[in-house]
Amino acid sequence: MVRVEVPEASLPLARHELFHCGDPEYVREVCGRVLCPHTLEVLGQAGRLDARMHSVRLRDMSVNYVGYGCDVRIRYAPQDTFFAVLIPLTGRAEIRCGPDRVLVGAGQASVLSPTDPVTMRWTADCTQLVLRMERASLEARLSDLLGVPLRRPLRFAPSMDIGSGYGRSWRRAVDLLVTELDRPGTLIEQPVVADRFEWTLMSALLVAHANNYSSMLTGDVAVAPSRAVSIALEWMESHPQWRHTTASLAREADVTERSLQLGFRKHLNMRPMEYLREIRLRRVHDQLRAAQSDAVTVTAVAAEWGFLHTGRFAATYQRRFGEKPSETLRRS
Repeated sequence: MVRVEVPEASLPLARHELFHCGDPEYVREVCGRVLCPHTLEVLGQAGRLDARMHSVRLRDMSVNYVGYGCDVRIRYAPQDTFFAVLIPLTGRAEIRCGPDRVLVGAGQASVLSPTDPVTMRWTADCTQLVLRMERASLEARLSDLLGVPLRRPLRFAPSMDIGSGYGRSWRRAVDLLVTELDRPGTLIEQPVVADRFEWTLMSALLVAHANNYSSMLTGDVAVAPSRAVSIALEWMESHPQWRHTTASLAREADVTERSLQLGFRKHLNMRPMEYLREIRLRRVHDQLRAAQSDAVTVTAVAAEWGFLHTGRFAATYQRRFGEKPSETLRRS
């Protein structure tokens, strides 16, 4: 097999290199600290390790680029603490997760559950994105979506189609995250943004990929009653500056997220976060009308209410009020 050399700077997460190394013990030790303890076996008499790992840790998830440069076999015992999603970029791998056997390659990823032993064989040209998601956080997210405690551990189907449908959409979200992590000075460096992206990616995986709770996630959900919607509205109207989410509002209203979303759609024809944006836009408008034009700036007032993207805010404001925010301020 002819190996094609790829410039290091063009590799995913190139800014976050942990190692580029041929020492099996060092590779195993560092990978073990980042992902989990495991055995690493170099296959073939002519096998020469040329391993690299790039890694970024978020709050409840790490994103890793891994390649070994030769055929290897990896084994690890049940870990109980995390789920792993392996997305092949080049080459292929055979993965045994408990009783299941999965071949990953173009368009096919693998989702490994925490309670199974795993054995993997990677080809020399195999490189993968490996996402480690903390089990406690992913199962807590699932419980929030369902609105009830989990009665059994979460378990995914081991093989995931990322070439079509929801799987492809989820893969695109991962690619966006990797792209943002690759560049300095992006919003993903802000913890509040990174946390929300992580939260969204976990939620999307639960919906996009088959698991033992899929029927509950996609089944019929009762529409939240008007009283629950009113409770959520009162929280937003009384405290529009708080960092509300659909999940936090649903907890206050004692309904599930999906139920509250359906209730807002039925009674208000919008999503909860759309309504919150409308409240904040009104507060900006009122504040600009009452302000002295030489005492404040549009950017400062907008930022106070959570509108950090100046151009997008100005366009939204003009659509809503028929004038630019700077015009409102000048008329004050």
